[in-house]
Amino acid sequence: MGLEALNNVRGGGTILFQEDFSNGFDGSNGNGAWTTSDNAGDSLWVFVQPGGQGLYSDGSATGSTHPGGEFSQAIGFLESTSADNGWMIFDCDFFNTPIANGYQDTEGALTSPVMDFTDIGSVIVSWESYFRYCCYPYAPVYVEVGAIEDGVQNWTTFDGHGNFIESANTASANPLPVSLDISCVAAYMDSVQFRFAYRQAPETGTAYSHYYWGIDDVVVSSNDVMNDIEITQIVNGDVWNVFEYRVTPIEQAIVVGEGGLYAGVMYRNVGTENQSNVDVLVEVLDNTGAVVSTSNATIDTVYTFANAATCPANAQDTLYVATGWEPSATGTYSLRITMTSEQDDATPGNNVLAKDILYTDDIYGHDDEGDLMGELRPRESDDIADYFDPTGYGSYYHCPNPGTMAYGLAVKFGPNCGLDIDGGAGELEFETRLYGFDGTVGLTDSPFDAAYWVYDLDWSNTDGSDIEIYLEFDDAIEMTEDAFYFAAVISEYESPTELTVLGQLNSDTDNSTGRFNQAGSGDFVWFTSQTSTPAVRVITSEREAVALLEAGQGIRLDQNIPNPVMESTTIRFELGQPREVTLEVRDGMGRVVSTQDMGTLGAGVHSTDLNVSGWAGGLYTYTLVADGLRTTKKLTVK
Repeated sequence: MGLEALNNVRGGGTILFQEDFSNGFDGSNGNGAWTTSDNAGDSLWVFVQPGGQGLYSDGSATGSTHPGGEFSQAIGFLESTSADNGWMIFDCDFFNTPIANGYQDTEGALTSPVMDFTDIGSVIVSWESYFRYCCYPYAPVYVEVGAIEDGVQNWTTFDGHGNFIESANTASANPLPVSLDISCVAAYMDSVQFRFAYRQAPETGTAYSHYYWGIDDVVVSSNDVMNDIEITQIVNGDVWNVFEYRVTPIEQAIVVGEGGLYAGVMYRNVGTENQSNVDVLVEVLDNTGAVVSTSNATIDTVYTFANAATCPANAQDTLYVATGWEPSATGTYSLRITMTSEQDDATPGNNVLAKDILYTDDIYGHDDEGDLMGELRPRESDDIADYFDPTGYGSYYHCPNPGTMAYGLAVKFGPNCGLDIDGGAGELEFETRLYGFDGTVGLTDSPFDAAYWVYDLDWSNTDGSDIEIYLEFDDAIEMTEDAFYFAAVISEYESPTELTVLGQLNSDTDNSTGRFNQAGSGDFVWFTSQTSTPAVRVITSEREAVALLEAGQGIRLDQNIPNPVMESTTIRFELGQPREVTLEVRDGMGRVVSTQDMGTLGAGVHSTDLNVSGWAGGLYTYTLVADGLRTTKKLTVK
C-alpha cells in the first residue's frame, strides 16, 4: 500500500537537497547538521540506527529499539526506501513509558541545514514517513518553513499528514509519502530552513502525548512542469456540510426541484503557471455507458501553490455543480468529471476521473463493497486480562426527503469477530444502534434505539467470503427529513471476544464515520471523522432477518408479552428438536439478574413467565440458551 503510493510524490525536477540520514543528525551529504528542540530535554528525537537501536541527538544510546513505547513497541520499523541505513523518529510514546509514572504532552522539531534557493522559483519538499497519534482527530505533524528576510526568520506552518485522513489512534500507511509545495515561502530566497514539527494541534490546544512519527528520505526539488491541473477526488454530495453515499435508496435521491445530484470535484494546480478559463464537464452515465446527463461550469483561474492568495495554499480546491439530474430507476451509474484548460496539460490523464454510485430499493451505505480491504478491530484491554476494550463502528446518515423508515442494519463482520485472544471461539454480545444525533450533547450522549444480539460465527467473513448479515430492529424507526442519524454496531463493555467489521481503509473524506474508543480522560466515547469506513449500512424496507436464521438453527425466540413490563410477562419460544434449555436475563450493565434452568424440552412451542416485581425500571435483555445456541431480545421494565 505505502510503496505503491510512492509514485504519487510530486516534484520530479532538479534535486536541490536530499537526506537519507545515513549519518544520523550530522547529515549525509555535506549540507550540514540537523538540529533538534523539544519540551523534554532533547529526549524525543531519536536516530534509529541500522538494526533498530536508537541514539539521541547528543550521541548517547536510548537503550531501546524504536518505536519503543508501551503502546507502539510492536508496530515495526519505518519501511522507507533507505531504512536500512537509518532514519529519524519522534518517539513520544517511548518518552512517556510507562504511563503509570505519569506523562506529558510533547512538542519538538527536527530542523534542516540552511539552503539557498536564490535562483529557484519552485521548491517542493518530499519525504517518507509513518505516524500514529492520540487522542484527538487533528494530526499534530507539521512542516514549518522559515526564510530569512531583512535579518528576520519568519516561520510558516504547513500540514504534514499528506493524504492520510486525520484520525486519532489510527496508524498511517508505512511508508506514507508526503510532498509539499513550499514555494510561497522558499522561492527565490537565499536562506531557508524547514523543520519537521510535532506540535499540539491548535484546534485542541493540548492532549497529544503518545505514539510516534518516523521520517526518512527527504528530498527537496524544483518543479519543471508548467501546466498541470490534477483532479484529486470527485464526490456525489456536499462533503463539507452533509455527506455523500456510495449506495442510496432511490427514495432519497435528490429531486430535480432541489437541484438533483450534487457533484463535486476536488482539484489542484501542480504546475508552475496559473491556468485560465478551465472548463469543467460533469457527466452521468448509466450502466451501458450511455450519457444520461451533462452539465458544465467554468473556473476563471486555477492558481499555483506559489501564487495562491494564502500561504500555505489550500491542498486542493472544490467546485460543486448541481446537475439537475435524478435517477428514474435503480441501478449503477457513473459520475464522470473532465477538466480542460486553455493550456496544453502535461498529464491529461489526471484531468478525468469517474466513480460509480448505486441507487437501490432499500440500501443506504457509505462503503464501497468492492474495496473492503481492512478489518476494524478493538484493542486488548489494559484493565482485564484476556479481554478486549469496548468498541463500536458506525456512520452518519441523513434524509433530505421525508418518508424513510429504518428497519435494521446490514453488516459485514470481520474474520476475527467472535474470537478470543488466542483465536478460539467465544460468546460475543453486542448491539445494533440507530442514534438520533443531538448536537447539544454530542453523539455519545445522543438518544438511540437498540437491538441486542449474540454473535454467530457463521456470520464471519473468512477466506474471501462476502457475507452480509441483516440485523433487524425490534420496530421500524422513522428517519425524519433533514435530521441526522448514526448507525452503528457496538460492544459497550469489556468482552472476552472481539467485535470486528470489514472496512474501507483511508476513505472517510466526508467525515461521516465514527469509532467507539477510549478518550484521554479514560472514558469510552464516539470518535468521529475516522479514516476508515465500516461496512455498516441502513436498510429501509422489511427483509428476512436473523430471526429466520435462528429458526434454521432449530430455535426461535418471540418478543415478550406484555412489553413494557410492570409485574409479570410471558416469553414464548419454539424448538425444532428436543434441547437442554436455560433462560438468562441481564440488566443494562450486562449483569445476570435471573436464570431459569428448564431442563430438556421437546420440540414445539413453549412459554415461561418472568416475574419482575421489585426490579429497577429500565432496559433488560433475555437470552434463550438451547444446547449452546443463543438468541436474545430486549424487554423494558416500568
